[in-house]
Amino acid sequence: MSDRPLAVTNSTLSTLIAELSKECLKIQTLFNQLQLPSLTVNQQSEILAELLAAAVHLHNHCDEDFQTLIIEEMENLPDD
Repeated sequence: MSDRPLAVTNSTLSTLIAELSKECLKIQTLFNQLQLPSLTVNQQSEILAELLAAAVHLHNHCDEDFQTLIIEEMENLPDD
């Protein structure tokens, strides 16, 4: 994620989105690693374990509170 500020007014939401972005990049890296040829069983196991941990983190991260913050941000947008 870039160092540019996000177009959201809620600082908590901004922080959570930045963390979510980092976690998504981590998952993309793990997907790419799983596509490497000639991975050992141990390497596959380690990558899959990290992927599982990342998936659990994403699931917890994107809870109802996060969704509510997004909805509130949307509701505060000016009407066009």
